[in-house]
Amino acid sequence: MSRWDRGLDYITVYNLILKHMRRSRGKRKCYDSILLIQLRNGSRISEAVRAYIEYVKTRNSEVKVLVSKKRREVKRLMVIPSEVEICEELLLVDERRLVDRLKHYSLNTFNINTHSLRYAFITYLLKIGTNPAIISKITKHSRLDLILTYTQEKVAEDVLREAV
Repeated sequence: MSRWDRGLDYITVYNLILKHMRRSRGKRKCYDSILLIQLRNGSRISEAVRAYIEYVKTRNSEVKVLVSKKRREVKRLMVIPSEVEICEELLLVDERRLVDRLKHYSLNTFNINTHSLRYAFITYLLKIGTNPAIISKITKHSRLDLILTYTQEKVAEDVLREAV
C-alpha cells in the first residue's frame, strides 16, 4: 500500500462526502463539492480546484484543466458531478490558498488526506476491470510503471485475502 492509499472505498467515500454536503451550509458545502470533483476524477486537489473554478465560470459539466506536476502544458478532462454546489465567492480566493484550506478541511472533517481520494478512484477503476494504461491516461499519471506496480499490489492483496 502506498503512503497515499488509505484503502478508501470509492463508493463509501463518495456517499460520505455527499451526505455531509447535504447537511452543510455555505463554504463547507462547496468544499465538499470540490472533494467530490477530485474523487470522481481521480485528480490532484489542485486540479479539482481548477475544475471547480472553471465550472462556476462556465457551468459546463465537462471542463479541461491544466495538470499539476507536468513540465509541459498538459490538460485533462474533468467531469463535474451533478450534485456539485456553486459558490461564486470561492472565485475570490487564491488557488493555492483554497488548495491548502481543502487539505485541512478534508483532514479535519473526514480524517482523509486529499491524495487518498485520487487512489480511491484508481482502486475503483481497477476493481471494475479498467486497464492500468487507461487508468494512467484518465488520471494523467506521469509513470505507467507506478500505476502498474500499485494495481498489481492491490490485485495481489485481493488474491491473498480470497485464497482458500
